[in-house]
Amino acid sequence: MRRRYLLLGAVTAGWGTIPVLASWSQLPSALIVAFRLWTAALCLAGVLLVERIRSRAGRRRGGGRFAGAAGQPPRLLSVKPLQCGLAAVVLGLHWLALFAAYQRAPAGTVILIVYLAPIGVAALAPRLLGERLGRTTLVALGAAIAGFSLLAVPSVHAAGAAGLILSLIAAALFVALILVSKSLAPAYGGLRLAFLELAGAGVLVIPVAVVAHWPPVSASWLWVVVLGVVHTALGITLYLSVLAEIPATHVGIMSYLEPVVVVLAAWLWLGQRPALATILGGVVVVAAGVTLARSATSPSGGDHGGQAAIVPVDPAVPSP
Repeated sequence: MRRRYLLLGAVTAGWGTIPVLASWSQLPSALIVAFRLWTAALCLAGVLLVERIRSRAGRRRGGGRFAGAAGQPPRLLSVKPLQCGLAAVVLGLHWLALFAAYQRAPAGTVILIVYLAPIGVAALAPRLLGERLGRTTLVALGAAIAGFSLLAVPSVHAAGAAGLILSLIAAALFVALILVSKSLAPAYGGLRLAFLELAGAGVLVIPVAVVAHWPPVSASWLWVVVLGVVHTALGITLYLSVLAEIPATHVGIMSYLEPVVVVLAAWLWLGQRPALATILGGVVVVAAGVTLARSATSPSGGDHGGQAAIVPVDPAVPSP
Protein backbone atom coordinates (compact mmCIF):
# COMPACT_ATOMS: atom_id res chain seq x y z
CA MET A 1 0.00 0.00 0.00
CA ARG A 2 2.82 2.41 0.82
CA ARG A 3 4.08 2.08 -2.75
CA ARG A 4 0.80 3.47 -4.03
CA TYR A 5 1.19 6.55 -1.85
CA LEU A 6 4.78 7.00 -2.99
CA LEU A 7 3.68 6.68 -6.62
CA LEU A 8 0.86 9.19 -6.08
CA GLY A 9 3.31 11.56 -4.42
CA ALA A 10 5.71 11.25 -7.35
CA VAL A 11 2.94 11.98 -9.87
CA THR A 12 1.50 15.00 -8.05
CA ALA A 13 4.98 16.36 -7.36
CA GLY A 14 5.87 15.93 -11.03
CA TRP A 15 2.83 17.99 -11.97
CA GLY A 16 4.43 20.86 -10.07
CA THR A 17 6.80 21.37 -13.02
CA ILE A 18 3.90 22.04 -15.41
CA PRO A 19 3.94 25.87 -15.02
CA VAL A 20 7.65 25.97 -15.88
CA LEU A 21 7.27 23.85 -19.01
CA ALA A 22 4.15 25.78 -20.00
CA SER A 23 6.05 29.07 -19.78
CA TRP A 24 8.88 27.62 -21.89
CA SER A 25 6.38 26.58 -24.58
CA GLN A 26 5.43 30.25 -25.21
CA LEU A 27 1.89 29.22 -26.18
CA PRO A 28 -1.46 30.73 -25.13
CA SER A 29 -3.08 28.85 -22.26
CA ALA A 30 -5.98 27.56 -24.41
CA LEU A 31 -3.55 25.92 -26.82
CA ILE A 32 -1.50 24.44 -23.99
CA VAL A 33 -4.65 22.77 -22.65
CA ALA A 34 -5.71 21.58 -26.11
CA PHE A 35 -2.30 20.21 -27.14
CA ARG A 36 -1.87 18.45 -23.79
CA LEU A 37 -5.22 16.72 -24.21
CA TRP A 38 -4.75 15.81 -27.88
CA THR A 39 -1.20 14.53 -27.44
CA ALA A 40 -2.12 12.48 -24.38
CA ALA A 41 -5.25 11.01 -25.99
CA LEU A 42 -3.30 9.95 -29.09
CA CYS A 43 -0.60 8.32 -26.94
CA LEU A 44 -3.13 6.36 -24.90
CA ALA A 45 -5.07 5.39 -28.04
CA GLY A 46 -1.85 3.90 -29.40
CA VAL A 47 -1.25 1.96 -26.19
CA LEU A 48 -4.81 0.62 -26.18
CA LEU A 49 -4.50 -0.38 -29.85
CA VAL A 50 -1.29 -2.31 -29.18
CA GLU A 51 -2.92 -3.95 -26.15
CA ARG A 52 -5.90 -4.99 -28.27
CA ILE A 53 -3.70 -6.45 -31.02
CA ARG A 54 -1.67 -8.43 -28.49
CA SER A 55 -4.85 -9.66 -26.80
CA ARG A 56 -6.29 -10.92 -30.10
CA ALA A 57 -3.02 -12.62 -30.96
CA GLY A 58 -3.00 -14.31 -27.56
CA ARG A 59 -6.56 -15.56 -28.02
CA ARG A 60 -5.71 -16.99 -31.43
CA ARG A 61 -2.71 -18.82 -30.02
CA GLY A 62 -4.89 -20.14 -27.19
CA GLY A 63 -7.63 -21.28 -29.55
CA GLY A 64 -10.06 -18.69 -28.21
CA ARG A 65 -10.16 -20.24 -24.78
CA PHE A 66 -9.28 -16.92 -23.13
CA ALA A 67 -12.06 -14.97 -24.80
CA GLY A 68 -14.44 -13.54 -22.26
CA ALA A 69 -12.32 -14.75 -19.39
CA ALA A 70 -13.01 -13.30 -15.97
CA GLY A 71 -10.92 -10.30 -15.08
CA GLN A 72 -10.89 -8.87 -18.61
CA PRO A 73 -11.31 -5.07 -18.52
CA PRO A 74 -14.66 -3.78 -19.79
CA ARG A 75 -15.00 -2.19 -23.20
CA LEU A 76 -14.86 1.58 -23.37
CA LEU A 77 -18.13 3.23 -22.34
CA SER A 78 -19.64 -0.16 -21.45
CA VAL A 79 -19.86 0.77 -17.75
CA LYS A 80 -21.57 3.98 -16.62
CA PRO A 81 -21.27 5.75 -20.00
CA LEU A 82 -23.00 8.91 -18.80
CA GLN A 83 -20.57 9.20 -15.90
CA CYS A 84 -17.65 8.74 -18.31
CA GLY A 85 -18.95 11.60 -20.43
CA LEU A 86 -19.45 13.72 -17.31
CA ALA A 87 -15.86 13.08 -16.21
CA ALA A 88 -14.53 14.20 -19.59
CA VAL A 89 -16.62 17.37 -19.57
CA VAL A 90 -15.60 18.19 -15.99
CA LEU A 91 -11.90 17.69 -16.80
CA GLY A 92 -12.03 19.96 -19.84
CA LEU A 93 -13.99 22.68 -18.06
CA HIS A 94 -11.71 22.49 -15.00
CA TRP A 95 -8.57 23.08 -17.05
CA LEU A 96 -10.16 25.86 -19.09
CA ALA A 97 -11.43 27.63 -15.95
CA LEU A 98 -8.06 27.17 -14.22
CA PHE A 99 -5.98 28.67 -17.02
CA ALA A 100 -8.53 31.43 -17.60
CA ALA A 101 -8.28 32.29 -13.88
CA TYR A 102 -4.48 32.48 -14.17
CA GLN A 103 -4.95 35.11 -16.88
CA ARG A 104 -7.20 37.25 -14.66
CA ALA A 105 -5.80 36.89 -11.14
CA PRO A 106 -2.41 36.44 -9.46
CA ALA A 107 -1.24 32.83 -9.46
CA GLY A 108 -1.05 32.76 -5.67
CA THR A 109 -4.70 33.74 -5.36
CA VAL A 110 -5.80 31.16 -7.91
CA ILE A 111 -3.81 28.36 -6.28
CA LEU A 112 -5.08 29.23 -2.80
CA ILE A 113 -8.70 29.01 -3.94
CA VAL A 114 -8.38 25.96 -6.20
CA TYR A 115 -6.56 23.94 -3.56
CA LEU A 116 -9.43 24.33 -1.14
CA ALA A 117 -10.87 21.46 -3.20
CA PRO A 118 -9.54 18.66 -0.92
CA ILE A 119 -11.68 20.12 1.86
CA GLY A 120 -14.70 19.66 -0.38
CA VAL A 121 -13.64 16.11 -1.18
CA ALA A 122 -13.25 15.33 2.54
CA ALA A 123 -16.71 16.76 3.20
CA LEU A 124 -18.47 14.86 0.40
CA ALA A 125 -16.56 11.57 0.26
CA PRO A 126 -18.24 10.04 3.36
CA ARG A 127 -21.70 10.66 1.93
CA LEU A 128 -21.05 9.97 -1.78
CA LEU A 129 -18.33 7.31 -1.62
CA GLY A 130 -18.86 5.79 1.81
CA GLU A 131 -15.33 6.64 2.95
CA ARG A 132 -14.67 6.90 6.67
CA LEU A 133 -12.49 9.77 7.83
CA GLY A 134 -10.15 8.47 10.52
CA ARG A 135 -8.15 10.54 12.95
CA THR A 136 -4.94 10.28 10.92
CA THR A 137 -6.71 11.53 7.79
CA LEU A 138 -8.17 14.53 9.62
CA VAL A 139 -4.80 15.40 11.18
CA ALA A 140 -3.05 15.09 7.83
CA LEU A 141 -5.75 17.19 6.14
CA GLY A 142 -5.42 19.92 8.75
CA ALA A 143 -1.62 19.91 8.46
CA ALA A 144 -1.76 20.01 4.67
CA ILE A 145 -4.19 22.96 4.70
CA ALA A 146 -2.07 24.85 7.23
CA GLY A 147 1.13 24.19 5.32
CA PHE A 148 -0.46 25.13 2.03
CA SER A 149 -1.73 28.40 3.51
CA LEU A 150 1.81 29.29 4.58
CA LEU A 151 2.97 28.39 1.09
CA ALA A 152 0.38 30.33 -0.89
CA VAL A 153 -0.61 33.32 1.24
CA PRO A 154 2.64 35.30 0.69
CA SER A 155 1.89 35.46 -3.03
CA VAL A 156 -1.79 36.38 -2.74
CA HIS A 157 -2.76 39.81 -4.00
CA ALA A 158 -6.00 41.56 -4.82
CA ALA A 159 -7.89 39.93 -7.66
CA GLY A 160 -10.82 41.01 -9.78
CA ALA A 161 -14.25 39.45 -9.54
CA ALA A 162 -13.76 37.46 -12.76
CA GLY A 163 -10.54 35.86 -11.50
CA LEU A 164 -12.11 34.93 -8.17
CA ILE A 165 -15.22 33.46 -9.79
CA LEU A 166 -13.19 31.41 -12.27
CA SER A 167 -10.97 30.15 -9.45
CA LEU A 168 -14.01 29.05 -7.45
CA ILE A 169 -15.42 27.31 -10.53
CA ALA A 170 -12.10 25.52 -11.06
CA ALA A 171 -12.07 24.43 -7.41
CA ALA A 172 -15.63 23.08 -7.57
CA LEU A 173 -14.86 21.22 -10.78
CA PHE A 174 -11.71 19.78 -9.17
CA VAL A 175 -13.87 18.32 -6.38
CA ALA A 176 -16.32 16.89 -8.90
CA LEU A 177 -13.51 15.42 -11.02
CA ILE A 178 -11.98 13.51 -8.10
CA LEU A 179 -15.34 12.16 -6.92
CA VAL A 180 -16.57 11.11 -10.37
CA SER A 181 -13.23 9.56 -11.33
CA LYS A 182 -13.11 7.69 -8.03
CA SER A 183 -16.34 5.89 -8.83
CA LEU A 184 -15.15 4.95 -12.33
CA ALA A 185 -11.52 3.99 -11.68
CA PRO A 186 -12.19 0.54 -10.11
CA ALA A 187 -14.21 -0.50 -13.18
CA TYR A 188 -12.01 0.77 -16.00
CA GLY A 189 -8.54 0.98 -14.51
CA GLY A 190 -6.18 3.91 -14.95
CA LEU A 191 -5.36 3.44 -18.65
CA ARG A 192 -8.89 3.20 -20.02
CA LEU A 193 -10.36 5.85 -17.77
CA ALA A 194 -7.51 8.24 -18.59
CA PHE A 195 -8.17 7.75 -22.31
CA LEU A 196 -11.92 8.26 -21.89
CA GLU A 197 -11.47 11.46 -19.90
CA LEU A 198 -8.68 12.95 -22.01
CA ALA A 199 -10.22 12.09 -25.37
CA GLY A 200 -13.60 13.47 -24.34
CA ALA A 201 -12.07 16.64 -22.92
CA GLY A 202 -9.96 16.97 -26.07
CA VAL A 203 -13.11 17.05 -28.19
CA LEU A 204 -14.65 19.60 -25.82
CA VAL A 205 -11.81 22.11 -26.22
CA ILE A 206 -11.67 22.00 -30.04
CA PRO A 207 -13.87 25.14 -30.44
CA VAL A 208 -11.73 26.99 -27.88
CA ALA A 209 -8.51 26.04 -29.68
CA VAL A 210 -9.92 27.04 -33.07
CA VAL A 211 -10.61 30.63 -31.98
CA ALA A 212 -7.36 30.98 -30.01
CA HIS A 213 -4.37 32.93 -31.31
CA TRP A 214 -1.92 30.55 -33.01
CA PRO A 215 1.68 31.79 -32.94
CA PRO A 216 4.24 30.59 -35.53
CA VAL A 217 5.44 27.03 -35.03
CA SER A 218 8.71 26.86 -33.12
CA ALA A 219 10.91 24.37 -31.26
CA SER A 220 9.46 25.61 -27.97
CA TRP A 221 6.25 23.73 -28.81
CA LEU A 222 8.10 20.51 -27.96
CA TRP A 223 7.64 21.35 -24.28
CA VAL A 224 3.89 20.89 -24.78
CA VAL A 225 4.59 17.46 -26.25
CA VAL A 226 6.46 16.62 -23.03
CA LEU A 227 3.47 17.86 -21.03
CA GLY A 228 1.13 15.73 -23.10
CA VAL A 229 3.14 12.51 -23.02
CA VAL A 230 4.74 12.56 -19.56
CA HIS A 231 2.63 14.78 -17.32
CA THR A 232 -0.74 13.99 -18.90
CA ALA A 233 -0.83 10.57 -20.59
CA LEU A 234 1.51 8.83 -18.16
CA GLY A 235 0.77 10.98 -15.11
CA ILE A 236 -3.01 10.82 -15.27
CA THR A 237 -2.97 7.08 -16.05
CA LEU A 238 -0.90 6.42 -12.92
CA TYR A 239 -2.99 8.88 -10.89
CA LEU A 240 -6.27 7.17 -11.80
CA SER A 241 -4.76 3.74 -11.19
CA VAL A 242 -3.87 4.77 -7.65
CA LEU A 243 -7.24 6.51 -7.19
CA ALA A 244 -8.90 3.12 -7.67
CA GLU A 245 -6.98 1.76 -4.67
CA ILE A 246 -6.91 4.47 -2.00
CA PRO A 247 -9.52 6.85 -0.51
CA ALA A 248 -10.35 9.98 -2.51
CA THR A 249 -9.71 12.10 0.59
CA HIS A 250 -6.13 10.82 0.74
CA VAL A 251 -5.68 11.60 -2.95
CA GLY A 252 -6.85 15.16 -2.30
CA ILE A 253 -4.38 15.60 0.55
CA MET A 254 -1.48 14.23 -1.49
CA SER A 255 -2.34 16.69 -4.27
CA TYR A 256 -0.95 19.47 -2.05
CA LEU A 257 2.51 18.26 -3.09
CA GLU A 258 1.90 19.81 -6.51
CA PRO A 259 1.96 23.48 -5.39
CA VAL A 260 4.98 22.71 -3.19
CA VAL A 261 6.94 21.64 -6.27
CA VAL A 262 5.52 24.59 -8.23
CA VAL A 263 7.31 26.87 -5.76
CA LEU A 264 10.49 24.78 -5.87
CA ALA A 265 10.54 24.62 -9.67
CA ALA A 266 9.94 28.37 -9.96
CA TRP A 267 12.88 28.92 -7.62
CA LEU A 268 15.22 26.58 -9.52
CA TRP A 269 14.35 27.48 -13.11
CA LEU A 270 12.56 30.84 -13.04
CA GLY A 271 14.58 32.58 -10.32
CA GLN A 272 11.55 33.16 -8.06
CA ARG A 273 13.01 32.81 -4.57
CA PRO A 274 10.42 31.68 -1.98
CA ALA A 275 9.86 33.36 1.36
CA LEU A 276 10.71 31.61 4.63
CA ALA A 277 7.01 31.04 5.36
CA THR A 278 6.64 29.41 1.95
CA ILE A 279 9.48 27.00 2.68
CA LEU A 280 8.00 26.15 6.08
CA GLY A 281 4.61 25.53 4.49
CA GLY A 282 6.15 23.16 1.98
CA VAL A 283 7.81 21.18 4.77
CA VAL A 284 4.48 20.86 6.61
CA VAL A 285 2.68 19.66 3.45
CA VAL A 286 5.34 17.03 2.78
CA ALA A 287 5.07 15.90 6.42
CA ALA A 288 1.31 15.47 5.98
CA GLY A 289 1.86 13.28 2.94
CA VAL A 290 4.45 11.17 4.76
CA THR A 291 1.99 10.73 7.65
CA LEU A 292 -0.62 9.30 5.30
CA ALA A 293 1.88 6.97 3.63
CA ARG A 294 3.11 5.67 6.99
CA SER A 295 -0.41 5.20 8.35
CA ALA A 296 -1.34 3.13 5.29
CA THR A 297 0.98 0.31 6.39
CA SER A 298 1.02 0.80 10.15
CA PRO A 299 0.46 -2.40 12.19
CA SER A 300 -2.59 -0.89 13.84
CA GLY A 301 -4.05 0.16 10.50
CA GLY A 302 -4.08 3.71 11.87
CA ASP A 303 -6.48 5.04 9.30
CA HIS A 304 -7.77 1.82 7.80
CA GLY A 305 -4.86 1.72 5.33
CA GLY A 306 -6.89 3.23 2.53
CA GLN A 307 -8.75 0.29 1.04
CA ALA A 308 -10.53 -0.66 4.24
CA ALA A 309 -11.81 2.88 4.41
CA ILE A 310 -13.78 2.44 1.20
CA VAL A 311 -17.28 1.10 0.87
CA PRO A 312 -17.65 -0.15 -2.75
CA VAL A 313 -19.60 2.32 -4.82
CA ASP A 314 -21.28 -0.32 -6.94
CA PRO A 315 -20.70 -3.97 -6.05
CA ALA A 316 -22.05 -4.99 -9.47
CA VAL A 317 -19.22 -3.22 -11.31
CA PRO A 318 -16.36 -5.65 -12.05
CA SER A 319 -12.83 -4.78 -10.96
CA PRO A 320 -10.17 -4.41 -13.68
